[in-house]
Amino acid sequence: MMKAARSTVVLVAVMLAGCSGTPELSTGSLFGSGEKPKPVGPVNDPSVRAFQVGTVSARAIKCGFNFDPAKLKTNYLAYERALAPTADLRQIEKTYDVSFNGVAKAVAGQSNYCTDAKTKKIKADLARHLAGDYAPSASPKKQEEGGLFSGWWGSGDSDNKSFSPSLPTDNSNI
Repeated sequence: MMKAARSTVVLVAVMLAGCSGTPELSTGSLFGSGEKPKPVGPVNDPSVRAFQVGTVSARAIKCGFNFDPAKLKTNYLAYERALAPTADLRQIEKTYDVSFNGVAKAVAGQSNYCTDAKTKKIKADLARHLAGDYAPSASPKKQEEGGLFSGWWGSGDSDNKSFSPSLPTDNSNI
């Protein structure tokens, strides 16, 4: 009986120690500290760079920027070749072409596409690319309020149930 009482006292002491302010053992360590995770920077690999440069080039053409898109593409592909001579340049060029053509087609009929905000962003990205910096843009798009599936139904009305998914290949908001 005495042995069981001692075991119980030790167990209670250990449990109470877990609730103390010590960082070694606490409920916070089980469920996270409550701090928001730090944002991760954009991925910077050949596919992402090709997509970024292709879309910026198409957007810049739409907004009437004066530059040579063929020269930008040639310089970008030379950059990739120098960075990784063994990389599959055909795949990188294909990604560039798909992003360029997709965005060009998506924005072709939009007469009010070139807003001041978009033009400012395009100008900054194009200037970086023309200077030889082909990394993806460091400024992430603003996260809209709501949850993971918040953009799938209209403006959030519970009566509006028309399905309009936002796909990675949908460049209508670019």
